[in-house]
Amino acid sequence: MHDSNCISVIIPVWNLWDMTEACLRSLAAHSAGENMQVVVVDNHSTDATAAELAPLGESLFGTSFKAVRMDENVGFARGCNAGARAADGELLFFLNNDTTLTPHWLPPLREAMTDPRVGAVGPLLLYPDGTVQHCGIYVTPFNTVGHLYENLPGTFAAARKNHPLQAITGAAILLRKTDFEDCGAFHEAYHNGFEDIDLCFTLRARGQKLRVEGRSVVYHHASRTPGRFAHDVENSVVLMQRIGTAMRPDEHMLASLDGYRLCIGPSLVTWMELPEERQQRFSEEFGGAAFDRAACQAMLHREPLWLDGWLLLAARQEAGGELAAAIDTLNRCLRIMPSPKVYGQLLQLARNANLGEEMLVHLEAERVGRDLAVAKIRVQQARRAAYARGDAALAQLLGDWLLQYAA
Repeated sequence: MHDSNCISVIIPVWNLWDMTEACLRSLAAHSAGENMQVVVVDNHSTDATAAELAPLGESLFGTSFKAVRMDENVGFARGCNAGARAADGELLFFLNNDTTLTPHWLPPLREAMTDPRVGAVGPLLLYPDGTVQHCGIYVTPFNTVGHLYENLPGTFAAARKNHPLQAITGAAILLRKTDFEDCGAFHEAYHNGFEDIDLCFTLRARGQKLRVEGRSVVYHHASRTPGRFAHDVENSVVLMQRIGTAMRPDEHMLASLDGYRLCIGPSLVTWMELPEERQQRFSEEFGGAAFDRAACQAMLHREPLWLDGWLLLAARQEAGGELAAAIDTLNRCLRIMPSPKVYGQLLQLARNANLGEEMLVHLEAERVGRDLAVAKIRVQQARRAAYARGDAALAQLLGDWLLQYAA
């Protein structure tokens, strides 16, 4: 019998007992008083999970704990589906075992699901160092996917906003059991990847919306399961066959909504940065003879997509003889904005620091692009598709790339 007020937390696991134990203990510590059931699906683990799971789960959650032991490792989709069948709650929260919960993680998610238009909601996922791991999934102009604002500070304001999303990660996702069943559950043709994107597109095809709730925070250690990405090529084929016509590039639109511009490098890597006029205003305020390093660093913490600020800080560090600090600054910038400008400045620093010919060759290749001829073809194809969809903004962006790199 289903409990309309109960949330069933479904955790698929395969080995990695130390992470499962930490996840369960944090779940118990930060869910006191909640009407909650915990269902752990053991995909035939061969480590301590087999012996330790049930005793720990029962000690933490009592009769609200279920352990489902599979006869073999059936993977993420089948494991989650088995957990859903065993669940009693009317709400299902699928959770990876390489996560730890934080105080007040659940009430904001429950609140979001009171809106019947919301089909699924997830928490803000942070890496252990406090940077963003996931606040939504975007689609690049070339139909690949990525995590919005990944590696930016968890305090970054835009990462905690609601966005019109096409998909959110299945690493931590809450939805109604009836919706999950009506969508056909996780499609079992996938092998540990893209099941979540497929499910999200099915929900959206039913007219439902997706949300990431910034008031709910979960730490994610991210893809610790061995072989996590081993089937990405095959999974991509299945995804395109099932939802390819529904997927549309939206990274440029998400950037624009938050006041940023999407940039595309010579190797077709994408990133967001501040528009040029705002960059110039900040540079005038924080640069010049009166340069204040602490103020510049504080501004970069508040607005990490100020590309010229990173370059300014690294240049001042280099001028002061702090080559190691300057290199570290530019490498941190590359994690969020892999711009040719950054590679160019890092290339010069590498020469000054005698970092070796191999490093110099790598940086130069990243700065100018490894194969512009191939990139040009992909951009032209993406531009034609943008025109066909009536997406003039993306067509213009791709046209600017052709003028800059392939003229």
